[in-house]
Amino acid sequence: MALIGRKRWREVLKRIVAIIQSLAERNVALRGSADTLYHPNNGNFLKEVELMAKFEPVLKHHIEKIGSRVGNMTTFLGKKYIQNELISAISEQIMEAMIGEIKVCKYFSILLDCTPDISHTEQLSVVRMVSVDIKPQVKEHCMGFLEAEASTGEQLSALILKRLEDLNIPFDDCRGQSDDNGANMRGKRKGVQARLLAINPSFICAVCCSHVKLGGG
Repeated sequence: MALIGRKRWREVLKRIVAIIQSLAERNVALRGSADTLYHPNNGNFLKEVELMAKFEPVLKHHIEKIGSRVGNMTTFLGKKYIQNELISAISEQIMEAMIGEIKVCKYFSILLDCTPDISHTEQLSVVRMVSVDIKPQVKEHCMGFLEAEASTGEQLSALILKRLEDLNIPFDDCRGQSDDNGANMRGKRKGVQARLLAINPSFICAVCCSHVKLGGG
């Protein structure tokens, strides 16, 4: 019985991993505002689980067994348990692939934006655009959300440089940078643009026009 149980959990895990990989490959968010199966706002991950369970017997049996009790550790679906471990492991592999792609292309640009989350903590998103493959094309990779203690030019530029260093991506190869052109970004002496240009004068700063249009209503 123990072997049968382990085999069943292994098969459930394979399907959960496949769903996470599918969402990650398409840069689709996993979580919603609810963590309960069959809730209208439970996010893409649980919606994919529900969809697969309609046609696939292993997940169908698993869902029928656990009902809507997603908070239980043994479901493998709770936000506090193995689902997040799987997401972290998969994200590390994806990050390694993206970094390898950037290094093959050598030159890259960065797109920066800062916004407060639900806890009113400023979060800085860093996206690099790279031309790759035989036929050149522009790709955008979100390299993470960084928590900013302050939104000053000094703090944000240090955060960007630290992130690049952690990823082992040379800032000297950066050839472009775009942002929302806020005061903390465009300041001639203390803004992010000025601080980064002082280190690497080879890249060009540009305003994100879409951001300006959205912000301007």
